[in-house]
Amino acid sequence: MPISLSDIMPEEALESLREYLKNLIKSIDLFRKSLKLLNEVRVGEARSLLAEVVKARSEANKSRLRLIEVIENSRLEPSVKEDILHFIKRLDAISDNVKEAARELTIMPYLEIPSPIRDGLNRLADMVLQAASHVAEATERLIAGEHKRALELVNKVLEIEEEADRVDVDNRGKLIVYADVIKPSTLAILIHDFNRDLENAVDSCAEAADYLHILITTWLQIEMIV
Repeated sequence: MPISLSDIMPEEALESLREYLKNLIKSIDLFRKSLKLLNEVRVGEARSLLAEVVKARSEANKSRLRLIEVIENSRLEPSVKEDILHFIKRLDAISDNVKEAARELTIMPYLEIPSPIRDGLNRLADMVLQAASHVAEATERLIAGEHKRALELVNKVLEIEEEADRVDVDNRGKLIVYADVIKPSTLAILIHDFNRDLENAVDSCAEAADYLHILITTWLQIEMIV
């Protein structure tokens, strides 16, 4: 009979995991809202939200460190423990990439980017939030033992990652199309790095989803972990 994540993880670890995911999604949501404000030429408000992204990232990091400590000191079977720690590492990679994108956004003359490229960047930012939200919900479903729903969400993340790859390529292609318009030329480098960080964030969501899949299919389909 399938078991839930709450059956094998200490309660303290589950609380830290929930807190970590909450702050992770909060930071991504703040980042996405700041980008929307920039599109509306509300620069001051956008910069305030970008500062909040860093604060939310710091709070998430505190939860992550507590979570890792509890997991490492738990009596989980070593292979299970390793997979959970790898999952946490992939969550942290999502956070790192969003943090870098937020930092780049503070120095990038965003409104000088050609509109078609901005549209593509906005699409990627939407995908980061969607994919990360699905990972968070899938984790909650695993805690509750709802494996079927968790797997559906994992598959949605993988679908978003495939679409993000296409948008990433399209965005990079537009850098060539609009090369004569993007001034100074160093702006193209900033755009490329910003686009890369967003795409990497979606990739990290997919990698986190892969570890959820491993937890479901390898560890949570059995009655007991010795």
